[in-house]
Amino acid sequence: MNDYKLIRLDPSYSKLRSIDTHLFHYRSLKWLKESLLTSQAKKNIIVTHHAPSARSIPEKYKNDIISAAYASDLENFIIETQPDIWIHGHVHEPFDYFIHKTRIICNPHGYIQDPYNGFNSKLVIEVSV
Repeated sequence: MNDYKLIRLDPSYSKLRSIDTHLFHYRSLKWLKESLLTSQAKKNIIVTHHAPSARSIPEKYKNDIISAAYASDLENFIIETQPDIWIHGHVHEPFDYFIHKTRIICNPHGYIQDPYNGFNSKLVIEVSV
């Protein structure tokens, strides 16, 4: 992946390594779990760049090993913490499905030069305080 060739954690540091991204993921997930389990909000909505499930990988890429860089396997995490909605990006096709009681949504416009990908211009997620 180009990320591991091009990204540096700071100018004097070596290139990004898989152990670095693993630790970022672990720490972020730990924080997110604690936040969700102690939340007193009426609704909990998560917005991430990466998909929380392989269900968000387009069919044509399901067996591609690089797909692991686009989606994590967080289905058990979702069932345990029960956020109301999880919105994500990173893939270029729309998805809208449930994992247990959590709605998973991805609604990218896609690349400008690509044909229509199913983007729903009328999709609105209303959040009130």
